Amino acid sequence: MARDGTASTLRPARSYVETALMLDENVVVKLVARGVVADTFRRLSPEKKSQIYRAAIRLLGEYGYDGLSVDDLCHEAAISKGSFFQYFPSKSHLLEFTVLVFDDYLAGWMAELRMNERAVLTRDRLRSLYQALAVDSRLSREEERFYLFITNAMDHSAVKLEGIDIERHFSGYVTEIIARGEQTGEIRGDFDVELTGRLTALVIGTLVEGQYAGQRLPPRDMEEYLISFLFDGIKA
Repeated sequence: MARDGTASTLRPARSYVETALMLDENVVVKLVARGVVADTFRRLSPEKKSQIYRAAIRLLGEYGYDGLSVDDLCHEAAISKGSFFQYFPSKSHLLEFTVLVFDDYLAGWMAELRMNERAVLTRDRLRSLYQALAVDSRLSREEERFYLFITNAMDHSAVKLEGIDIERHFSGYVTEIIARGEQTGEIRGDFDVELTGRLTALVIGTLVEGQYAGQRLPPRDMEEYLISFLFDGIKA
């Protein structure tokens, strides 16, 4: 369904966390090895692991790390507080678990977008990427809030996760698109490709975050603004 409640053929009807019956067990095993979650969590049923993850996504997105209480998480996930500490060494480990599982999903989503991309021209590829990320995003509102928390609010929380750059998935793809555009002559060759890619990704990232935060303009206006802004000055 579209955000206004009407049917949409472009946006998947349900998000990843709504449809997934289980988390990727390979990811869970890696998190156990890293000490992020305990082996007791790994032994939970797929449905229970997914339920805990969904609860963490919603509560962290709504309240942030500092505002999230373990009691509320336990209530929403239907687990006891004692069980929580059998699964996670601490509340900060719950945060790390949620971020890393979500990050793994974003990596898979971006790989899927790359594989299914049919546009050829640089401007069309950038428009298509923005459309997929913002206009036809497969993320639920809870996931969008969680994305905003990770990219903006988490730096101000009581705990920090080192080396987490959730936006790197699409920013790397943008740089790849820009590099190809420079090779085909669509983008000026006298500009540093990597820097142009970073600046372009910054613009797209800002627009996407605005969409997720509810600062929405008509999709066509946003797409035309994006393309005009990027190509006025960098197109040969």
